[in-house]
Amino acid sequence: MRLSNIFFPEESRGFPGKRWGNVIFRSLHLCGMAVYTGGLYFDVAAPLLTPWYIATAASGLLMMGADIYSNGKWIFQNRGFLIIIKILILGILHHSTINPIWPVLWIIFASGLISHGTATFRYYSIFHRRQI
Repeated sequence: MRLSNIFFPEESRGFPGKRWGNVIFRSLHLCGMAVYTGGLYFDVAAPLLTPWYIATAASGLLMMGADIYSNGKWIFQNRGFLIIIKILILGILHHSTINPIWPVLWIIFASGLISHGTATFRYYSIFHRRQI
């Protein structure tokens, strides 16, 4: 079996519990992000927000892992590539002195667009200049 077939299978892979796992991790992700963002907005001390930041990041990474396992082309589609950009921005914000509230709110808004956009947008690849 070729390595490319492992990372980019013809048909996307599933696994037992994928749907419920995704629902649970997405719910944890939303809860963590809600508390983290509210804490930023209401100027809560950073140490109190750290567990919520970690919960948001961990649940997001678990969802990413499931999507990448299903089919590696997810990384090159808008739905994956833009999430990677979001993670980079969040990481930079977390380790900078920039007030993160407006960038984080923008990221939440962008997340809604990415999650609920049309298939034409979500499955489009800027690298391939077409849907993949």
